[in-house]
Amino acid sequence: MVSVLEKQLALALDRRLSVFGAKAADGSLLKDEMFLRAAAYMASEIIQPCCCMLCNKEKLAALLSGTKLCQGRAELTQKMAELIYHDLARCNGLG
Repeated sequence: MVSVLEKQLALALDRRLSVFGAKAADGSLLKDEMFLRAAAYMASEIIQPCCCMLCNKEKLAALLSGTKLCQGRAELTQKMAELIYHDLARCNGLG
């Protein structure tokens, strides 16, 4: 079950990450490390205030799969979740 907060986070992520839509659609986002990391960093800024609710990669992947950018793109979802997880860990002094 998706909470209201998760829906709001997914909507905020959709707005922030819309600039990467074309790169995700043609598959080039996964091949361009700089753009992929930029997208993950932008997403982690939105998730940071409530990262304790999304404390593992599976929860992050579930949230990301609800966004337009990652919907139906399992490989992109997993890679983004991993990058976001590590960025949040560094921000919280764990990495």
